[in-house]
Amino acid sequence: MDDDAFDPSGLTALVVDHNHYQRGISIDQLRGMGFRRAIGAADSAEGWDLLCKSNPDVVLVEWLDGGADLDFVRRIRNSEEAPNRAVSVFMLTSRGARADVEAARLAGVNGYLRKPISIMALQKRVRAVVLHPRPFIVTATYVGPCRRRRQDPDYKGPWRRLDDVQPQTGDEAVDVNVQLARACVAALDACARNFVIGDAEIARKVFRSTQELCDVAERIGDTTLLFGAKEMLRYLQAQGATARLDPEVVRTHIAALHQLVHLPHALHAERDSVARGLKRMVDKKLRQSGS
Repeated sequence: MDDDAFDPSGLTALVVDHNHYQRGISIDQLRGMGFRRAIGAADSAEGWDLLCKSNPDVVLVEWLDGGADLDFVRRIRNSEEAPNRAVSVFMLTSRGARADVEAARLAGVNGYLRKPISIMALQKRVRAVVLHPRPFIVTATYVGPCRRRRQDPDYKGPWRRLDDVQPQTGDEAVDVNVQLARACVAALDACARNFVIGDAEIARKVFRSTQELCDVAERIGDTTLLFGAKEMLRYLQAQGATARLDPEVVRTHIAALHQLVHLPHALHAERDSVARGLKRMVDKKLRQSGS
């Protein structure tokens, strides 16, 4: 996608910074970039509450002494309660020691921005993660965006990660199933991005896109993705094109589907956990609405 196509008007940003003045500056910068919503929290507890309620597309976290900020990032990456574990997270700080940068990377941040931050620098980094997101990695020791900065086509191994894709040779066919599934989820996300309560036209488009995702998941044999997509279909069918259909629930579900199509199939337990989480969410929402 061309960088000129970057339009954050449909995105939400969350700033977690204990300094009221600095938090206001960051929010003003994000609004100046064109973000539809830029909201702020004074600490990680308030930040977590807003994260769960607003499901932001970008999170900016101020480095706090004592490590509360890194715990907040780890919670986003590891908690099943997080609406989108793969959300883009930036650490804002005046600290620049190599050990600090490495600690932030190990916690799972997408970027590390030194203060004072110019709006041009912030826009460049945010544009990069929104338009060109890195693969989301889940291992026993790390959860977050892929930390590899450079791909060397001449590198022959060894391939140490269990989810490494081995170089294909000869007439070995390229497996397009994953790309197909990701494209379907991306289309579903684009369809629901501007969805608001009572918009029957977009509700029907979301329903049709979810049906297409179910068809693709069944065709490529991804039973976990199929389960997750069917749970979303169950919620959509129960609520119909009415005011009971909650756009935030839909977008949260799509964020989880995004996780499913980016988690390696070898990580069965992680993918099953995401899918089961979707079922619990749908069960809860349908009980609350009396459907």
